[in-house]
Amino acid sequence: MNEFIELSYDEWESTYKPRKNPVDPDASYDGYMFETYGSELEFIRTINPNHVWTLGDGDDGGMYIWNGYSIINRIGYFITAVPFEDDTTIQVLVSHNWYYCENCQEEMEDEDNLIRDAFQDIDLDKCPNCATPEELATAGFTQTKEGLWRV
Repeated sequence: MNEFIELSYDEWESTYKPRKNPVDPDASYDGYMFETYGSELEFIRTINPNHVWTLGDGDDGGMYIWNGYSIINRIGYFITAVPFEDDTTIQVLVSHNWYYCENCQEEMEDEDNLIRDAFQDIDLDKCPNCATPEELATAGFTQTKEGLWRV
């Protein structure tokens, strides 16, 4: 039976203890991430698979770390001192979804893709910062007593 576990980055870090990248001391993630090519990838391939983790983009726009070696949506790899158990899938949320507005070039956190979905449904390349009150209402936003707009 495959057990599914979700962890925060801090929980993952304290539980599995990522190791520094000995190939590139100036690697991303404070020296912990390994690249997906060249000598760093070759090094990853020599490691016990239960110590290898993949950093990648999720289908929902968030960034995650998954246990195991994967090539789909990968950004990089990590090696941990503590191995993960067989028959276990572990997902670590690194960052939430972000919405990028094509109109004003504003970038904002959109944890549940509510902003993206609201504006895509009406085919409007704007965001709550640059849309008119009429466009916000059309996108399904409502105005609070404080004058803020909410989905």
